[in-house]
Amino acid sequence: MQPFAPAVPRLSADSTKARHEERQQDRYVVIDAARGLGILGIGLCNAPGFAAPLSQADQLPALASQMDRFLWVAEQTLMQGRFVALFSLLFGLSMLWVGGDGHDPAASARLTRRLCWLAAFGVLHGALLWWGDILLPYALTGLILRPCRCWSARRLLTVGAVAYVTGVALLRIDGLVALWSGGHIAGPVPRNTQVLSPSFLFLIKENAADWLISLPQTLPAVMLASGPLMLIGMGLWRAGRFLPRATPPWDVWFLIGGIVAALVSLPLVLMQIGALPAYGDLHSADMAFLSVTVRLLVAPFGALGWLWIVAHTTKAQEMLAPVGRLALSAYLSQSLLARLCLLVAPGYYGGVPYAPLMALAGLLVLLQAAGARFWCRRGWAGPAETVWRRLYRRASL
Repeated sequence: MQPFAPAVPRLSADSTKARHEERQQDRYVVIDAARGLGILGIGLCNAPGFAAPLSQADQLPALASQMDRFLWVAEQTLMQGRFVALFSLLFGLSMLWVGGDGHDPAASARLTRRLCWLAAFGVLHGALLWWGDILLPYALTGLILRPCRCWSARRLLTVGAVAYVTGVALLRIDGLVALWSGGHIAGPVPRNTQVLSPSFLFLIKENAADWLISLPQTLPAVMLASGPLMLIGMGLWRAGRFLPRATPPWDVWFLIGGIVAALVSLPLVLMQIGALPAYGDLHSADMAFLSVTVRLLVAPFGALGWLWIVAHTTKAQEMLAPVGRLALSAYLSQSLLARLCLLVAPGYYGGVPYAPLMALAGLLVLLQAAGARFWCRRGWAGPAETVWRRLYRRASL
């Protein structure tokens, strides 16, 4: 299956072919750039998790200064959940590109091998480097959704949208029932697990234990939330509505949706830090629960808003497309770099203030973008991509 429809011939055959190839390359650049944005954005959002164990993941990070609060509000309003949603949409698109519409047995078998080996990468990544790994859940979800590739655009979009709302409701049903009945959400238990000078072996052992604990929660969460977004990504592409295939003025709704998503998220985020008075008798844990619930509901619109920005910003495409071409290597290297930083930054693990942490994460993101550009300019394939492709392109597992 070709990912792009052939151009309508209006000039000579040679001119038409040249124009089609140019447009096709532009479209690949935008998709690569969007994937790169998703990877780097996920790295920024994961920074608090990189710098603390699972036991502190449900706590609000230390917000001691005005800068801490400003950066946290910006991250929660504009970034958190949006980049995972964007990556989910693109993951569904990649399943069509690699595996086709399900009518080619060879392409379908290649997609199966690709997802199985991605799951293997996820096991190693989750056990050794980052307890919040998404590669394994994404691979397993992709394997479940393989038969859906033959669906029409309308069916993919309809089932995806309904399944997404239903999935969010199922994930949040306990808390919603508690609040509706007049109860409250149980707040996190404060923990202080700061380790001044953790060894690499200590980090690996603790991370492996955290990964095994979090996996039963991560798998259903990804299947219920990201799985439907993969279907929507397939449907948008098949309908010709996935940027950059969408044309003005239709595509401006992506940006409008992203702006509305940010505005809807902002009040609850401000309530969490006391910048706005809490609604009714809501406790801090209640507001945190509602904030995450709203964030999940609007995340797809925020993702499409970011996609619009990438599709209409040439400079962003130039910077982000190399990262997208090295997406697997970039994702894995984020975790490795984060762990190495913890070894050379005593006092950071489990106790870093938010603003310095995000400054460090921003520096690492910039280094990744510069490194990816340097790597791609020399025509080198990503190291993880090279291993992955050699494995799944074999005739048998």
